[in-house]
Amino acid sequence: MDYFCLVVPGRLKGFQNMARFRGKALLPRQFATKHLLPIILQNPSYSYMFKHIARKYLVPKNPDSDVPVSQISLRVNEVCNLRCGSCGQWGENGHLRAKLERGERLNQLDFDVVKRVIFETRRDRPVYYIWGGEPTMWKPLLPLFEELARYKLGASIVTNSQALSPILEDLIDTGSLNVLFLSLDGWDSESQNLMRSPASGKRSDNFERTMAVIEQAEQIKMRKGLQMPMVIPLTVISNHNYMHLADIHRLVANNTQLHPYYFGWFITEERARLHEQVFESRFGYKPQNHCGYLKSCFNDVDPKVTAQQIREIRRMSEGRSSVPQFLPDIYTEQDIRRYYEDHTWHCGYPSCESIYYIAEISPDGRVTPCRDYQDYSCGNINEQSFYDIWHGESFKKFRREMGKGLMPVCTRCCGLQGF
Repeated sequence: MDYFCLVVPGRLKGFQNMARFRGKALLPRQFATKHLLPIILQNPSYSYMFKHIARKYLVPKNPDSDVPVSQISLRVNEVCNLRCGSCGQWGENGHLRAKLERGERLNQLDFDVVKRVIFETRRDRPVYYIWGGEPTMWKPLLPLFEELARYKLGASIVTNSQALSPILEDLIDTGSLNVLFLSLDGWDSESQNLMRSPASGKRSDNFERTMAVIEQAEQIKMRKGLQMPMVIPLTVISNHNYMHLADIHRLVANNTQLHPYYFGWFITEERARLHEQVFESRFGYKPQNHCGYLKSCFNDVDPKVTAQQIREIRRMSEGRSSVPQFLPDIYTEQDIRRYYEDHTWHCGYPSCESIYYIAEISPDGRVTPCRDYQDYSCGNINEQSFYDIWHGESFKKFRREMGKGLMPVCTRCCGLQGF
C-alpha cells in the first residue's frame, strides 16, 4: 500500500523519525491526494491540520516536555443501543457489560465541563474525536458541535448509525463535523444484524440504517455544495465476515471517501496475565479493563481467505471514490496468520506515539493516555483544569514508562496501529 508522508526539506531528523514508521499509521497516498489535500488546500480554515501532522511526525518526542494537545477524544457516555461481539466495552467480556451486571451506574460527561475544556484548549486547536458508548444517545451532542463551531474547531464522530439520521443534517450545518465514522461489519441485513444486535433484543435493521445514513450524508453534501464531512465506514474483520470483505467494500466504493478495515483488536489469556504483571510493576496496581478484549469472535479468521479478499478489494477499488485501508497494514497470508497467532509481534509499530498528542476523556471525567486500555488515570477533568492534567507528572510518568517498551496488550491495540 502506498502511503502519504509529509516531508519538510531540511528537517533530516524529522524525516528519519518518519522513516522509522516505514509508512505505518500514515494515510494511504491515494486518499490524501484524492480527498484530504484538496479539501485543506481549498479551505484555508483547515490549514491548522498541517501543524498537527508536523507535531506528530516531525517533532522529536520528549516525555518530560510540555507539548500542545493535537486531539482530544471525548468518550461522552457509557450506554449503547447495540451489543456487538467485537466491542471491548459491551462484547462478551466487556467491562461495561460487567459494570452493568454489578448494578453500577453508567456515566456520561457533564456538558458544562466539556465546554470548559473546549475554551481552555482553543488556542492549540485540537481536533475532537467523539465516541461512546454510543454518542448519539448523549443529549448534548448537537450543542457540543455548536460549541465547537464557535471556536472554528473540527470534530469527528464514530457511531453505529442507529439513532443518527434525525440529527445528521443539523450536525453537518454546524460546520464542525469533519469526519463521520460509521460501523459497517456486514455485507447485507442478516449479517450486519447478527454482529450488531440491538441491546433491547427487539428486531432492528442496523444495516439499513447505516446504508441510509451514508446516502443521506452524500445527498446533504451534494445539495449544499459541501466537501465535509468525509464519510468513512469502519469494518472490523471477524469470524463472521472475513470471507465477505470485498462484498462489504462494494457497498461503499462509490459513495464514501476512505474505508478502513481493522484486524480485530483482541488479547489472549496469556497476554492478559502477563500484562497485569508488567502494568503492576510499572504503576503499582493491577489493571482491569483489558479483560474486555478477551474475545472469541476473532479465533477462526482464515488468513488465506482474508489475504485473497484483500487482493480483491485493492483490485476493485481502482478508479473508485473510496480508498481501502488495512490496520495494521498487513496483506499477505503469512503476516495475517502471524497477527492472529503471535501476539508478541507488534506488526511494525514498536512504540506508542499517540500518548504525545492525544488526551482521552472518559465519561466519569478521568483523563487517560490510552483509548482502549483505560486503567491509568492522569487526573479528573471534573476537578482539575485540562492543562494541569495534560502537563502533569502522571501523564509524563506514563510517557516515560512507555518509553521502556510496549506493554503486552499494546501489540493488538487499534490506537497504536491506527493513529
